[in-house]
Amino acid sequence: MPAFDGERRVLVVSHDPAFPPISGADLRNHRNAVAAAGFGPVRLVSVLPRAGPADLPDPMIRTEALSIEGEARTASIGWWRIRAEHRISRSALARLKAIVGDFKPDTVVIEGIGLFKLLRPLRPLVRQLILDMHNVESDLAHQMGHGQPKKSRLAAFRASIGIWRLERKALALVDRVWVCSGEDREKLPKGSRHQVPIDVIPNGIPNAADIPRLLPAEAAADDGFPVILFIGHLGYPPNVDAAQRLAHAIVPRIRRALPGARLVLAGRDPKAGVRALAELPYVELVESPDSVAPLLSGAHLSIVPLSAGGGTRIKILEAMAWGVPVVATPLAAEGLGLVEGDEVLLSPNDEGLADMAIGLCLDAESRARQRMHAHQAAWARFGPQAVRDAVRAGLGLDKDTGNTPSSPSAASRQ
Repeated sequence: MPAFDGERRVLVVSHDPAFPPISGADLRNHRNAVAAAGFGPVRLVSVLPRAGPADLPDPMIRTEALSIEGEARTASIGWWRIRAEHRISRSALARLKAIVGDFKPDTVVIEGIGLFKLLRPLRPLVRQLILDMHNVESDLAHQMGHGQPKKSRLAAFRASIGIWRLERKALALVDRVWVCSGEDREKLPKGSRHQVPIDVIPNGIPNAADIPRLLPAEAAADDGFPVILFIGHLGYPPNVDAAQRLAHAIVPRIRRALPGARLVLAGRDPKAGVRALAELPYVELVESPDSVAPLLSGAHLSIVPLSAGGGTRIKILEAMAWGVPVVATPLAAEGLGLVEGDEVLLSPNDEGLADMAIGLCLDAESRARQRMHAHQAAWARFGPQAVRDAVRAGLGLDKDTGNTPSSPSAASRQ
């Protein structure tokens, strides 16, 4: 591939609109776009219609949509796709090609294996094609079968095999792959003759510009103590399961020791089962909040009881950056490299999570220490500068530094 000189023009293609950012995927796409804008103009393009304002504060970034609300349905790309793939209309592909022709990007970043159908059409049109794997979806599909009846486990296994094959094909089509962590890099399909560079682009602190850089004071206890916060896409199955376990198992156990404890669930597209949780007297549901800043500044604790998931949990980093202590399952904190017992408390089961939360709430000194250490870790390893360095390396602009596998911003080869 020829060398790049001067500025780098980057086109980021996502399924959902990345602005305004709400869910983890939106936040990652938006954050990567902001980092890439330090090297040249950026376009954020979504397959689905725009859901909010189009103008970003950064004049280097423009947003566009490949679909228009209410337009007539057209045929989709390809005659067959697996469940993990999003439907992409031919009209959307035509608009994308027009944008490529007009913008003339040096690099196109495609969000995840769900947009696999765009890789082949784009391959001859761009100099550098990158697949940003927010999750290793084959591994995530396999996880979803854990603890399920035999029929569901088999279905999950078959789905994971189909996605694995798709991922393997994708790795042969692109110039680079981005993943969230070293752990995810090891989960990628092996054995391909096409040795594509694998870059670790960490999930950085979302909405970092809106967070006080100095450790904020702990929230007051006027509305009860502790206020336990869980933020995430509330239509995403692992988050739905986590919300239900929080409301039915974890928080009731905490309330036996701390009767003022209450749970705040916040996110977009809550499933009916999540909406029903708001009927419990100690649960509050905040649907599609305009800003999570008031929620985080008023929280005493974040509990993240995920039993399935991929990538790294942006919700954990955001809580830490706000000085909110985190109690989580080991899987929820996977890939973040946090120091257990110091920067985060970990337990694999609901009883352990509840008991750790109680202990932390009753020990002000330990709580203050964890708040401080987690806050420092979040900003040092996942702050804007760390992400900018990683994106620079991931675009191939930094050939001489950041190439050690142990670095969160490293670019390494399989």
